[in-house]
Amino acid sequence: MKRILRHILTSAALAAVVASPLAHATNGYFKIGYGSKNRGLAGTGMAFGQDTLAPAVNPATLTGVFVGGDDRVDFGVELFKPQRKGVVDASSLAIPDLGAGPRQGQLSNENSRSNTFLIPSFGIGSDLGNNFYIAVSAVANGGLNTRYGDADAGNGNIYTDAFAPVIGDSSTSAFQPGPSGFAGFLEVVQGVPAAALDPNLANLYLNPNTAPSLGVNLAQVLISPTLAYKINENHSVGFAPVIGYQTFRAYGLGLFQAFSSDPAKVTNNGNDDAYGFGARVGYQGTFGKFSVGAAATSKIYMDEFDDYSGLFAEEGDFDVPATYGAGIAFRATPKITLAADITRILYSGVDSLSNNGPTANEFFGGFIGALVGDPSLVSNPLGSDNGWGFGWDDAWIYKVGVNYVHDNHWTLRAGFNYAEAPYDDDQALFNVLAPAVVEKHVTAGFTYNVNSSSEVTMTYMHAFRNDVEHTYVGTGQFTGFSYTAKNDMYQNAIEVSYALKF
Repeated sequence: MKRILRHILTSAALAAVVASPLAHATNGYFKIGYGSKNRGLAGTGMAFGQDTLAPAVNPATLTGVFVGGDDRVDFGVELFKPQRKGVVDASSLAIPDLGAGPRQGQLSNENSRSNTFLIPSFGIGSDLGNNFYIAVSAVANGGLNTRYGDADAGNGNIYTDAFAPVIGDSSTSAFQPGPSGFAGFLEVVQGVPAAALDPNLANLYLNPNTAPSLGVNLAQVLISPTLAYKINENHSVGFAPVIGYQTFRAYGLGLFQAFSSDPAKVTNNGNDDAYGFGARVGYQGTFGKFSVGAAATSKIYMDEFDDYSGLFAEEGDFDVPATYGAGIAFRATPKITLAADITRILYSGVDSLSNNGPTANEFFGGFIGALVGDPSLVSNPLGSDNGWGFGWDDAWIYKVGVNYVHDNHWTLRAGFNYAEAPYDDDQALFNVLAPAVVEKHVTAGFTYNVNSSSEVTMTYMHAFRNDVEHTYVGTGQFTGFSYTAKNDMYQNAIEVSYALKF
């Protein structure tokens, strides 16, 4: 027992290593799977656990991991290379000449400049005897990361580059005096005094939080101490309390501070950490050549991001969504196992993710509110309970995989994973920061058994390019104004892991 406790404490310490910056994951912002073997099957594992990271999918499958009763440790690292592109085209957004020349929005087209990430994972476990099994896994659940613009060059803020040219000036502006753009329209057509516009124009033009670049970074880690019990030869159950850790930072969002209930807590506040707790339960049953499995993970209730309480809904709340799923594995031959899973991610349970972003009219109304200094014109202020979010819907994830044991040394794997983009086209504007648009993923991999006590596994994943595009068209008082937003991404990843049995 002392040896087991020592291993568990070691794994908890190593879990901190996992909390490294992450790139954009693939099923929304979740990873498609956990551990090299599971990812080789495109995340399929509800009924087919293969290592000590299996409890991150279904804790009951841990009972089939310890062949011969050996303890086991698994650790790996993924080289993840997502390619993301954001487009905001405001060139159709134009204000005619009001005395100081016409103003027109611009086409802003940027590739994210953060494209290479190392993502570690770790698991350790033991057969306790008497049909009880224990493990601790630490996995990167997923993340969001974009960085548009080059800090050295001092340009590339995709939002301000597109919209700033049409903001305009008043007749007494200190920048380019003479009525132009939206400010000029408000003064000349709507009768707003220049003295009321000028301080708000100064906040927009001189706001240091719009430069030199734009981006976000969210990293989530889940640590799962797991206890599994083999009821009899064919049925197992498992339970795992889940400890969540996440870190977040945002920069370059100064344009949106005027749209917030707490402007000082929107952007450029460094890294903010949050901790939380949830639970996962699972079942696995064997019926001849078939195995079935099912598992559910509660929402992981996280501390609020206090430093970004003016950005995320409910004053910085950003819980980890609940999930549930089921799967089947069919041992077609002693060498070939076919597996399939279906999983549901409940993004709708997290308001920061599921609240819709602004419509065209709401966005234009927010701009007017920023210029005249009237926050009541912002329909759903960022940071409020109903504050604008990313508009993500619940998502079904479909996974299939094949595992082929070639001989005592080599096992080959392949898989396919499909998940529809979690948001509709009309949510593309804010999702420039979180372009979760990839839907189809293919994987291939192998395990090489070096000897009876060690093995090496490698997996490759490709997520095919996909994009989402929407043109926002104003109506009523904003008829004739429009802009377009587009999200684009594809991904490649290679993961290598090593397992030691002892």
